[in-house]
Amino acid sequence: MTTQSTQAKQRPATKNIVVAGYGPVGRVVTEALEACGTPVTIIELNENTCDKQQTLGKRIVYGDAADPSVLQRAGVDKADTLILTIPDEQASLRACKAAREMTPNLFIVARTNHPSAAMQATNAGANQVIVEELVTAQAMQQAVMSHLHGDRTND
Repeated sequence: MTTQSTQAKQRPATKNIVVAGYGPVGRVVTEALEACGTPVTIIELNENTCDKQQTLGKRIVYGDAADPSVLQRAGVDKADTLILTIPDEQASLRACKAAREMTPNLFIVARTNHPSAAMQATNAGANQVIVEELVTAQAMQQAVMSHLHGDRTND
C-alpha cells in the first residue's frame, strides 16, 4: 500500500527557476525548461521584449538583473536556480553577487564570454560557469573531427 507521504516523496518537487536575459540563449534555455513543465520567471532589460512576452503569457520582469529589487520582484529569494544568460559579463557578475547575497542556497549558472571571467563568476557566487569561447571551441573541434572522419551529414 502506497501512503500519501510516499507518493509525495516520489513526485519531483516543482522548481522555481529565474532566467536573466531573454536573448537567443535565454530563449533556448527557457523554452527547454517550459517544455519539461518547469515554470520560469524571466528578467529582461528590453522593455519591448517584456511587453511582447507578457502578451504571450510569459512571467517576465522588466529591469536590470543586478538590481536587488528586480531580483526580489522576480522571486530570486524563493528560487531554486538562477540562470544568468546575459551577454554583458560585468552585469552578469554584479547579478551573480547580488543574487548570492540575497539567497545563499541558490544554484547559479552564469554565462561568460572568456575563460578569464569564469573565475570571477565563481568568486561572485556562481556554482557553474559556461564559457562561450570554450563551448565554441568544442563545437568547432567536433565539426572538424566529424568532417575528417567521413561524417558528411553537415556538408
